[in-house]
Amino acid sequence: MRDTSDKIKMDVSRKMDMRERLLSSPAVTTEIPRKTSKKKAVTLILVAAIVSALGLSVYAAVRGLESLSFGKSSWGPSIEEDIKNSVPPRELISVVGYSGSPEYKATEEWLKFESSYDTDGSILNKHDAEVKRTGKDPFEKYKYYSVFSQEMADKFEEILAKYNLKMHTNQTDCDENTLKAKFGEVFSSDVKGGGYIYDDGTFHLDSTCNGTHFQISRNMRGYFDTSYLNVGDRTNFEEWTYKTKSGVTVNIAYSFENGEFKRAFISADLEKSFVSVIVLPWNDDLELNNLTKEDIQKLADQIDFSKL
Repeated sequence: MRDTSDKIKMDVSRKMDMRERLLSSPAVTTEIPRKTSKKKAVTLILVAAIVSALGLSVYAAVRGLESLSFGKSSWGPSIEEDIKNSVPPRELISVVGYSGSPEYKATEEWLKFESSYDTDGSILNKHDAEVKRTGKDPFEKYKYYSVFSQEMADKFEEILAKYNLKMHTNQTDCDENTLKAKFGEVFSSDVKGGGYIYDDGTFHLDSTCNGTHFQISRNMRGYFDTSYLNVGDRTNFEEWTYKTKSGVTVNIAYSFENGEFKRAFISADLEKSFVSVIVLPWNDDLELNNLTKEDIQKLADQIDFSKL
C-alpha cells in the first residue's frame, strides 16, 4: 500500500516524537481504501505508523518471516522527507500466506502495481472530486479495497482471474462472542476484543488478554486480500516453533532490544486460513509491557488455532 497524502505538516517536537516511535516500533499497515477521505486516511496511516496497530502469521510445514517477506520498501509520501530519510527502510511481510501461495502472489503483484501507480495523487484527487460532485462512487464494488480508477479495477480483476481468487464482501462488526458463535471456543475466557469480519470468514480483532494487547487476523484461502505488515527489520527477531495447547504448531518471532520487549508475531498456516497475531508492547495503561518469550507462548495457548 502507498500512503495517500503528499504531506503532513507537524511541528518539530511532533516530528522528533514520530521519529523515535518509528525507530522503536515498526509500522503495521493494512490496505486503506484511497477513496476514504484524505483526512481520515492520513489519520489511519499515522496511527498505523506510530502505534504498530494491526496484526499477523503458520501450520503444515512451519516457516518463518523470511518466507513471508515482500522485501524492503521506502516510506511513502505522507511521511515528511526529514523523517523518512532518518528512519530505516520498511520490510513488508505477508499476512495472507507464505511465498508461493496464490494469496501471497496476488498481494505481491498488487503491491508492485500500486507502488508505481498515481505517484502524484492526481488520479485519486480527480476521483474524490467526482464522487463529491455526483455523490456516487463508480467503484463501489471494490469498497473494501483501494480501487479508484478503471485501470486499477482492470488490474484487480486480472489478479482475481490469474490466481483464481474471490473478493471480500459484506463486512460487519464482530467481537469474541461473534467468533464463538461462528467457530466455537476460539479464545479462552480471558480474551476480549472487537473488530470486523467478512462473509467468507476472514476477520480482524483488536484484543486484550489479562492486560496484554494483541491483534489477530484470519485470512481465508481463496480470497484476495491486500493487507500486509511492516516489521521494520526482520533480522531483529528471534524465531522458534511452538506447539500450542490446541495441538497446532505455530511460528513465533520475538523482538527484545536494549532491555525492552518490542513486539512479537505468532503465525499459523492452517488448512482453510492463514492466521496472524501481533503482540504489542504496552499494557492497559499504555505503559511498557516487558513480555518474555514464555509470556508469548502463554498467549498463544489462549487461542485455539485448530478452530480457525
